[in-house]
Amino acid sequence: MDFQVIFKDTFLADLEQIVKAIAVHNPGAAYKLGKQIVQTGESLSFFPERHPKVRQRPGVRRFIVKKHFKVFYRVLAASQTVEVLRCWDGHREFDPLL
Repeated sequence: MDFQVIFKDTFLADLEQIVKAIAVHNPGAAYKLGKQIVQTGESLSFFPERHPKVRQRPGVRRFIVKKHFKVFYRVLAASQTVEVLRCWDGHREFDPLL
């Protein structure tokens, strides 16, 4: 059975910030990156456990897009839901607070 994917407000704000920053220099690349991140997030509806767990954050998993963009999410098996929590630019010093 497919899971429902929910993009949290924190994720949407992170993604908007990343895309806007890239769009200043290259709008086409910003659009492609944003689209790829969202599509990968949507693909979590099927087998969301396929990505690794984050050791320091119990219950949280992550996937990486284009080597530097980490997307953190949580699988809620009882409700067949995936919550996409944050999107983080790996060029920054620290991971986001979850």
